[in-house]
Order: sequence, then C-alpha cells, then structure tokens
Amino acid sequence: MKLERLLAIIFKLLHRSTISASQLAEELDVSQRTIYRDIETISAAGIPVISYHGTNGGFGMIENYKWDKTFLDASSMMDVLALIKSLSDQLNDKDLEKTLDRLSVLTKAEQENSMHINLSHQTIDPSFLITLQRSIKDSRRVQFQYVSARKERSFREVDPLSLHYKFRTWYLYAYCHLREDYREFKVSHMLNLGKLSTPIETKHPLRPDAPLVDPLRESVTLRVHPQSVNLVLNHFRHQSMFQEEDGSFTMELSLPVPLDAEWLISILLGLGSGVVVISPLYLQDVLKNEAKKIVNLYEDV
Repeated sequence: MKLERLLAIIFKLLHRSTISASQLAEELDVSQRTIYRDIETISAAGIPVISYHGTNGGFGMIENYKWDKTFLDASSMMDVLALIKSLSDQLNDKDLEKTLDRLSVLTKAEQENSMHINLSHQTIDPSFLITLQRSIKDSRRVQFQYVSARKERSFREVDPLSLHYKFRTWYLYAYCHLREDYREFKVSHMLNLGKLSTPIETKHPLRPDAPLVDPLRESVTLRVHPQSVNLVLNHFRHQSMFQEEDGSFTMELSLPVPLDAEWLISILLGLGSGVVVISPLYLQDVLKNEAKKIVNLYEDV
C-alpha cells in the first residue's frame, strides 16, 4: 500500500503545479504526517520535489521535470488515456479512474487530444458490464439466460474470465458449467444477469489468442439513392462507388458469406427503398421473401 501511495503522490505532483499536504492527505486518506514522511522518501529517491511556502504553498516538481517519454510519446499517451476514460465510464471502475488520474501527467497543451473514444452500446445495459467486470475481479460466478444465434434460449451459470470489445459490441469469455467448456457470450444476448456468491475455485488458463482468419467473401452490388449513401457507409466498407446519370450511386461491396445471414438481411431491409441489390440475384430473392413475410404480418392487423 505504501508503494502504491508513493506512486500516487508522484503522479499527482507531476500532474499539478502545486498541491498541499492537506490535499494529498485528504485524497489518499492518510494523515498529513504520513504525507510529509512520504515526501521525504520520494526526495531521498532522487525525485526533485520542491516545497513552496505561503498561502498557496505546497509541494511540486522542479520546472520541466517529466518522465522519460521515449517509451510512450505524448500523442500515444493521450490515445491510451482516451481509451481508459471510455472504459472507466462504461464499467464504472474506480481502479481505472485511479489509473487515469495517475497517467494524466502531461502538460495542459498536450492534453488537448484529438481522439475521443466511446465504447457504449445502445443494446447493452451498462449495469451488465459493471456486474460482469466486478464478478471477474471478485472471482464470483454469474448466471443468466442466453439467446443463441440459433434463437435457442438456455440457462447458464459461468465463471466469467474476461470482457472483450470487438465487432462493435461486447463479449464475455467464460467457463460454462452447462457445456463444461470455455465459451464466448455476446453480452447483448444475455437476460436476467445475476452475480452469485459462489467463488471461482478453478484456476482457469489464459485465453488462447484466436488466429485472425479472413472469412470467405462474395461480391455484392448495390444501387443507392443519394440520400441513403451516408446510411450505407455507416454499415459497409465499399470497394468502389460511382455515380450514375440519374444521380444514384452504384457500390461494390465484399461481404462475408453466407449472404442470407440474419445480420445482413436486417441491415438491407432497414435501409428500405434507399437501396436496391443488383447482384447476386439470389440475395434479391431472399429480401423479397422477407419483405413478403413482413407485409403478411400486417394484413390482418
């Protein structure tokens, strides 16, 4: 605890021009006498702490004293800070907030960062992420109902091991006691999540790094209304796009197969009349059939 407190004082001194002993004592929940002893220890270690007397006095670092940035320059550090801040906001994690405070040691000019990261997800209750993160830290099991990609619902009790943000959503990697194996769960597909008092007694191995395998892809051609181009670009990365004489745009996409996957059909239907699939023809048929099902649902309403 003393080492952690000493590091906290050093980072606060680097971050602020001056800070009083009473402020340090209050923020670190120790006595002022302890702070004075810590300052002596820090000074003895060769870190140049200066004592300022007077009404606005306190402790500070000598001018231009900073850590060695050869390992991580100012720009890279601000990117890291942006990511930590977003994680801290999402997970309501006090440890991350402390880390953020300790790493915020750059000058005010350098803190005008151009990168801002938001990891929030509109279909995920933030309390789910907080519960999962705390369960991982406390080594406690969780339980939930899970809706699989095949639309099957099952009750799961798992040992939560790690959270991952990828493909624009959150995933939980855990040991599933129902399947007696390690599984990855999409957090947005969890229902009735609850933290259990049951401790995780098994020492689980580190998650193996999955190889990056590019999925098989197929070419898709879209005809896009000018007012829908921005919507298409929100979902797809185009290979080529050119404007037709009538003002519409033809876009070439390379999408993972199968093209009749639910995620793709829902996006294309959601784009409405602003997008027409030119090829492949079988994808047109899939969309027509789904559109007919929707129309039939409303015929008797």
